[in-house]
Amino acid sequence: MAVALLAVFTGCATVGPPQQEHPQMISINLEKNPDLRFRIDSFTVPDAAREPFEAAMRRNFAFIQTLPGFQGHVVFEKTGGPGRFNIATIAVWESQDAIDKAVTQVGAFYKENGIDMPALLARHGIQAELGQFSAVPLKD
Repeated sequence: MAVALLAVFTGCATVGPPQQEHPQMISINLEKNPDLRFRIDSFTVPDAAREPFEAAMRRNFAFIQTLPGFQGHVVFEKTGGPGRFNIATIAVWESQDAIDKAVTQVGAFYKENGIDMPALLARHGIQAELGQFSAVPLKD
């Protein structure tokens, strides 16, 4: 089962240890950190589901920012262009090992707290496309 690692904040966070002082920037240096991994999730969130969706994101962010290897996150809201998704999140992790452990820890967190994320998404008509990514260097 795919576990949605929802990163929340209505702005951005600096990549590196979580820093509350600079919530409006994200910086990714792949030369210095080639092992970075990214959880990129896209959501179609109906207007009526916005409040419960944001509440779930806040709850999840409060948890994932405490996990080892978490480097930062950003939440995007679509302002134009084709496609069905209107919210996208990117969570940055220091390595594949860190993101793998986070998936397990988030699953345990959901279970301990009685959270059924697939049911929550279905109940509110939210569609999700979830994925893990690594950066690909562009060749000349």
